[in-house]
Amino acid sequence: MQFTLYVLDKVWGPNPMKVGIFLEQLGLEYEVKFKSMNDDPQNGVKGEEFLKICPNGRTPALVDHKNNDFVVWESGAILKYLASKYDDSKQYAGKTVEEQATIDEWLFFQCTGHSPAQGNLFYSLKYWPSKYNEEAPKNVVVRFRDETNRVLSVYEQQFKQQAEKYGEDKMWLVYDHATTADFSCIPWFGILSRFSGDMGLSLDEYPHVSKYIQKAMALPASKKIFEKLQF
Repeated sequence: MQFTLYVLDKVWGPNPMKVGIFLEQLGLEYEVKFKSMNDDPQNGVKGEEFLKICPNGRTPALVDHKNNDFVVWESGAILKYLASKYDDSKQYAGKTVEEQATIDEWLFFQCTGHSPAQGNLFYSLKYWPSKYNEEAPKNVVVRFRDETNRVLSVYEQQFKQQAEKYGEDKMWLVYDHATTADFSCIPWFGILSRFSGDMGLSLDEYPHVSKYIQKAMALPASKKIFEKLQF
């Protein structure tokens, strides 16, 4: 097996899902190893064994056994590594420096803007009560809901422009085909489509985002990874 992909037990998590979906898209063989969200020395993300692989103590982490067991962690870095090393067509990461920069704008926007906003909103509503024995403060929920809506508005405008430029069938985030920026978005959007009501969000306000989610989730690679999850 060429790769080992470390993910969270059962749920994977949206960031590890990015890597799984992209590995499927590239047709690369991998095995999955599950880690728990604790400090168990052998099985926890904060355990001694895993911290040697990922000093941040978070998933995903990827080991490339055909490249001297090279380790890369952080989902955006993994996507860029896989695209740079294993996509000869360069369609996913860009063929020129300018294309790469344009793709990276949206890749980093997803990693630093979209993920934190949606992730913190979901956490404050689903996990805060059990973690802190109280409901999340209202201003915390409002803060992250407002920011998630702002991010969705940015996506909505981008997808609208892409649809006008390429048509809805080729309405991808950056060009007329999927790139690493899209594979960074897909699992977060897929989870959003399932839990938007629970988070107090309405995808009806974002028609182009909604159409994009339907198309992205129809990809065979996306379907294969989402079928593995336990929500």
